[in-house]
Amino acid sequence: MIKHTRWMSPLILATALILVGWSLTPRTSSHGGPAAVSPVKPQAQGQDDSSAKIMKHLLQAGRKDDPIESSIITEADLASLEDDDPDLPPGMAGRIDKEAYLRARGDYIDMLRGRPGDAPSDAREKAIQQMDKQETQMKARVRLGLASLVNTTNWTFLGPAPIPLGQTSTTRVPVSGRTIAIAVHPTDPDTVYVGTAQGGLYKSTNGGANWTKLFEFDFETLAIGAITIDPTDSSIVYIGTGETSQSADSFLGRGLYIIRNANSASPTLAGPFRQDGLGNNVFNFRSIGKIIVNPLDHNTIFVATTSGTGGNPNTTVVVSPPRGLYRSTNAQSANPTFEQVSVLPVPYDRSAVDVVMDPNNPNLMIASLIGVTGDGGI
Repeated sequence: MIKHTRWMSPLILATALILVGWSLTPRTSSHGGPAAVSPVKPQAQGQDDSSAKIMKHLLQAGRKDDPIESSIITEADLASLEDDDPDLPPGMAGRIDKEAYLRARGDYIDMLRGRPGDAPSDAREKAIQQMDKQETQMKARVRLGLASLVNTTNWTFLGPAPIPLGQTSTTRVPVSGRTIAIAVHPTDPDTVYVGTAQGGLYKSTNGGANWTKLFEFDFETLAIGAITIDPTDSSIVYIGTGETSQSADSFLGRGLYIIRNANSASPTLAGPFRQDGLGNNVFNFRSIGKIIVNPLDHNTIFVATTSGTGGNPNTTVVVSPPRGLYRSTNAQSANPTFEQVSVLPVPYDRSAVDVVMDPNNPNLMIASLIGVTGDGGI
């Protein structure tokens, strides 16, 4: 029975093809002369129905055992594909208003790009053309000696100063960013250095009435955590980078910098320094909160480091060096190096938030550590 069923579908298909071929064969004359081709006439409705029934039967018979039945595209499928509009979601042609949909889609894309909905369609192109025109005019003025390459007269200095109405959560009042470090010149109280959380380093020579930004394009980070003026030479200033406030946005640092000729009109910046004697990283991705200089030998300095974050929330994915207290005995060399001081508890990886040195005995120091599982303290 199975064998008969296997040959049934091919036999029916062959019979149908023979019938269709016979019905399309031109009729010839019964005489012996050349065949006369009769004009092809449209088939009667009955013939069409009969052929359709035969093909439908064949398709149904073949689908019963056909493993690729699902791949057959019906007339309804073809009609659906023909009706689809490439500018509309699949199957939505005729169901939604195309113009309204395209307008809503454009508004949504503009919102994602931060473009105001009432901006002209060619606003960006016009802005670029205007910018190119201004640059061409500026270059021409510079070439003729009528202007400098950088126009500094149209810039207004904004800080450090409170931001007007910067507080918006509960009230509208002026606010400032965090000032992390302050150092006052030992013999000139009008000279002050200020380090900010993520705003860089500033200097005032008139007691804070005016401020000047220092090396804003030279630091690898604008997070300043410590400033120390050398007690034996006030023209040397040590800058530790990274904020040590232990907050979610206390940004990590990139090492220690040294300003020389700080009392002159042309100070110089060296660094960052962040390696031990073997070339291993000891400061990068940590925050420096305190720098102590030995008053008897400024080649010896101590640096305290803590944790820092890579953003809010913390996105740091690098391996940071151990925290704690570090010492350099070649701070005045071209490339100072730092070694970790063995401060309990073990392992030596605790945030050293503050360090002081006995003014009468540089060999005596007190460090405050943030512990892990209750092992912190002084």
